[in-house]
Amino acid sequence: MPAYDINIQIVPATKYTGMAFYSFGQKRSLGVRGIQKLVNIFAKYLLTPVGTDYTDLSYGTNLTTLIGSNVVLDDAREILDMAVDATVAAIQAAQAGQASVPDDERLAAAAVTNYIEIPDAPGFSAQVLITNVANQQLQIVLPTLEVRS
Repeated sequence: MPAYDINIQIVPATKYTGMAFYSFGQKRSLGVRGIQKLVNIFAKYLLTPVGTDYTDLSYGTNLTTLIGSNVVLDDAREILDMAVDATVAAIQAAQAGQASVPDDERLAAAAVTNYIEIPDAPGFSAQVLITNVANQQLQIVLPTLEVRS
């Protein structure tokens, strides 16, 4: 029997509190599996600041350190690409040798498909396309991350 995961959903921009971009849902929690479960795993890793998971201090990326930083938008794109690549490598390493992970939850690839500069903020948003081994794809939309350029 496949294991379910709790679905995490993007929080509407009007309801952001601090760095809370995602929640378990505005009305009720949903159990998910397959490609949606993979997207949840990906988003959680990508948006977790490295060093904040006390059970694994290497878990996460430096992407959220861009918030409020003095990084110019061109450099932010490079940091985003590196964070996505690090997330792919970490998830694939964790899934390697685990026969219990079904193909629709096994990561094949991920890439930034749309980088949206928001000069007025200043900041950016992005879309990342995630592909599983079963060749299903789902896009994740990252919230606006503001920088001080």
